[in-house]
Amino acid sequence: MKKILCHLIIVFILLLNANPVHAQAWERNSRVLSLGFGVSKFFHIDDYYYYRHDGDFNRWYYPSTGQINFQGEFGIHKYVGLGFTTGVGGRTRGEKKGKRDELYYKYSGEINVPIGMIANFHFYQLIADNSSKNIHSDKLDIYAGANVGSGVAFTYYENSSRIVPLAFGGLHVGVRYYFSEKVGVNGEFGWGKSVVNVGFSFKL
Repeated sequence: MKKILCHLIIVFILLLNANPVHAQAWERNSRVLSLGFGVSKFFHIDDYYYYRHDGDFNRWYYPSTGQINFQGEFGIHKYVGLGFTTGVGGRTRGEKKGKRDELYYKYSGEINVPIGMIANFHFYQLIADNSSKNIHSDKLDIYAGANVGSGVAFTYYENSSRIVPLAFGGLHVGVRYYFSEKVGVNGEFGWGKSVVNVGFSFKL
């Protein structure tokens, strides 16, 4: 009888271990790399950006630039991740009409290279852990976070070029959906590194 009971216990344990365990989309040991395309907002300091026909200028400006974003995020907590963000982006040179007068503002074209840090709180996993329903947290990851950083922009004008320091910071929200165990799509919206950004995410 004891032998039969021992055998049943062993079989029961083996059956439990054989059941597949569905990993969450975000976990304490998660490591995620993302590649995206979108629009960013970086602060610049450049005497020439709003250089007007009357000689006046505005040193600070924050244009929208097209951006290729590359970032990595690594779990430090069940619901929190820290990581880096970088990439390359830019815009073309041109002119635009001023809001208060008839002057045209000359603005530079540029190629920029930002680098900074990100911190995300993965609140969808917290909701899933406290929900009795299946809300597909093994595939869906929704988070909110902050970004801050610096970098350089290589700006150019009709007859000159220069290197301009840039800085960025802001809040963002994002979503990742994994259509396979390791690969998914992602989107982010906010200010700073991502006004809008869409791309792919890869679990390591």
